[in-house]
Amino acid sequence: MKNQSLSDIYSSLGIMNATVYVVPKIRADFPASDYLYLLYEQLIKDDKYHIKSLSIFGHFRFVLSLFFQQKCLLHYHWVEFQGIKSFLGMLYKLPCIYLFNLLGGKIVWTVHNLEPHGGKFLKTHLRIHKWMGKISDVVLAHSETAAELVISKFDIDKEKVKIVPHPKFPAAFINREQSVNFLNSTFHWNINPARPIALIMGNIAEYKKVDHLLELVEKYDLDLQVIVAGSVKKGDEKMATRVEKLASSNPDYYLNAQFIEEEHIPYFFGASDFCLFNFDKILTSGSVEMALSYKKDVIAPRISSLKELDQAFLFSNKKELVTLIRSSIFTFYNE
Repeated sequence: MKNQSLSDIYSSLGIMNATVYVVPKIRADFPASDYLYLLYEQLIKDDKYHIKSLSIFGHFRFVLSLFFQQKCLLHYHWVEFQGIKSFLGMLYKLPCIYLFNLLGGKIVWTVHNLEPHGGKFLKTHLRIHKWMGKISDVVLAHSETAAELVISKFDIDKEKVKIVPHPKFPAAFINREQSVNFLNSTFHWNINPARPIALIMGNIAEYKKVDHLLELVEKYDLDLQVIVAGSVKKGDEKMATRVEKLASSNPDYYLNAQFIEEEHIPYFFGASDFCLFNFDKILTSGSVEMALSYKKDVIAPRISSLKELDQAFLFSNKKELVTLIRSSIFTFYNE
């Protein structure tokens, strides 16, 4: 499969000079870190399409638009729910998508997860996702490996699945000394620039197994300072509690369990010597893509689309993970 642009995808559906309804909302206030904004940035700047993003309450708009025979297309992301509130929302979303399809509307669906990270209602999600794959005109993935997994998991016609590369994150490079000083003064930390620093960036969630990484550093007595930066994902408060407990008991762990302001992101990457990731299940990772944009060494599991990353250091088991961390520490002291 060859990489294509969103414009290529939309044109292949015969949709030109039309409104593209995007779900969920694009956070244009975060132009350097919001995945959706970066994905649609070029189209937003061009005149070919009018990009209009919608929240759950705006779903009726794409149905009405098609009902009144206006030229439009629906591009959907993340079709999942994890609780009663989001389930009730799904009972509204799915009929809107169904009506749009019934009226002849063109649908593009980008698959981000093979199943919800929370691991709840898996059979229901599988049925929904297979249905979504069936009614969609195009199903997008961000890599060839991801595309193959999507085809297999949801029984989707191979010809329907296309690849659009994950958008690149713009990086503002700040030197290490300045970054460490900024983090120490802003968060009242005591990071030592003379010792290696690893960054675990992104939402704190069960599937990322952040606590396992911290426990591993302690168990093998690794000479490493670790920064954990990212807000707690809804429903994963127990993981956050475990991480907070580990961080509070180890002076080499620095935790900022809240939303990272966009202007602060360069300092976190600037201070770190390498980035650690420990997903147990993932299709693609925005956090890894961001780390690579900042030209950081990445240590990550050899799973899903991450297997395609030639510039990352990948592990298949705990022994390999520890070896890679030790190698990174050795590199720090010998450069």
